[in-house]
Amino acid sequence: MKQALHFGGGSIGIGFIADLLHDSDYETTIVDIDSELVKQINETATFDLYLINEDYKKKQLTHVHALSSIEDQAEIIEKISTTDLITTAVWAENLPKIAPVLLQGLKKRADIGGKRVNILACENAMFNSEILRKAILALEPAADHWLDAIAAFPNTAVDRMVLASEHDGKKTIDIGRDHELVIEESKLVYPVDKPIKEAVYTTNLKKYIERKLYVVNCGHAWAGFIGFVHGYSIIQDVFHNEDLVQMIRETMWESAHLLMERYGFTKQDMIDYIDFIMDRYQTPGIKDMITRVSRSPIRKLQPEERLVGPCVQCEELGLENKRLLEGIAAAFLFDNPEDEQSVELLAYVHEHGIDDAITHFTNISLDTRMHQVIKENYQKFLEMKG
Repeated sequence: MKQALHFGGGSIGIGFIADLLHDSDYETTIVDIDSELVKQINETATFDLYLINEDYKKKQLTHVHALSSIEDQAEIIEKISTTDLITTAVWAENLPKIAPVLLQGLKKRADIGGKRVNILACENAMFNSEILRKAILALEPAADHWLDAIAAFPNTAVDRMVLASEHDGKKTIDIGRDHELVIEESKLVYPVDKPIKEAVYTTNLKKYIERKLYVVNCGHAWAGFIGFVHGYSIIQDVFHNEDLVQMIRETMWESAHLLMERYGFTKQDMIDYIDFIMDRYQTPGIKDMITRVSRSPIRKLQPEERLVGPCVQCEELGLENKRLLEGIAAAFLFDNPEDEQSVELLAYVHEHGIDDAITHFTNISLDTRMHQVIKENYQKFLEMKG
């Protein structure tokens, strides 16, 4: 059997990537920090998924094993040196944390004359695999001379509804039927050799990344931040408020018009895509906390990210961005003491003021219309929250 090494035992990691690896006939080893999860997987070499759209019918992943990222470093390095495919789903901000062990494993792979391997970072971030490659090179700049000879780093775009669950005292994951893993074909070791079944292979990844980031992730983030301002704690409650649902659709359509202009998506393409997303978010029986949906607000306010990216580009093209500006403003009010980025963001606003904070985190200049509207929305939401 082909071998795959996957970093990240979370909902996307197992409920999406490990599922696709299983269906692509890989024996998969999952690396995670959670010792209980590692133990559970290794007891039976299986993991159970439940299909939301098929009345929670069970699907069992087989030929899966697990290694502890803390206790099994030597085995992980050995696996990196020999495996047929490496994937990650650890959250983009955690990619630098797995770079050291990857560096060691790839060095060993090079030393023993191993084949060049595809490394797919399946994270919700632009140029995700490139982020990982840069994190490895940051540890050892001299690796620039040999890294690309032993590893390829195709970027990806990922999309699936996955929710952590529990059955019979064991960790499980509930998964949606619809999914999309898009892989940058031209950067594969062998572009004709497709490593994962059911993935979409493209030479123009950016249009898929931006469609996902600027419509799906944008709409979800907007719902989370605005929902928080309105006092909600569960995201599905936001999607059951008809007024807010209309505003979420308007937000998605602001991004959709940008994508139609830039990439030639048709209006029908975007109608179908937005309907598919809204169906997912309104799936009965699903419960997801706003604290999870809205986590890492600093990352979500970056210039290329889900709210600021489409907002600025709409402004440049003279397209509507009213709702996007509201979402950016609401992000500055997200308050979760257990979220490091939320704490840092609020502390910065408190110390430097909202004007400086807007520019600092979004790169939107003080002398622009957008900056003024974001500030006005911020003041309005601040009063609303009391």
